[in-house]
Amino acid sequence: MLKTLGILFVAAIIVILELPHLLQKKLIKEVVIFSILLAFGVILSILLALGVKVPNPMDFITYVLKPLTKIIS
Repeated sequence: MLKTLGILFVAAIIVILELPHLLQKKLIKEVVIFSILLAFGVILSILLALGVKVPNPMDFITYVLKPLTKIIS
């Protein structure tokens, strides 16, 4: 629980530091992307902190590319 609160605290600090600058310059697309990436990172961090097994992205890449390597070889 303490790890989760720490992650949320750090995310809140990042938002406080970065978001006003983006909004001041009216960079709406950047705000949307910033929010999506930050939310994705926070969710993954919380899942890891809670001990949930998060799949490795390399496993998916290997799964997709393995048949291609068999065709080429």
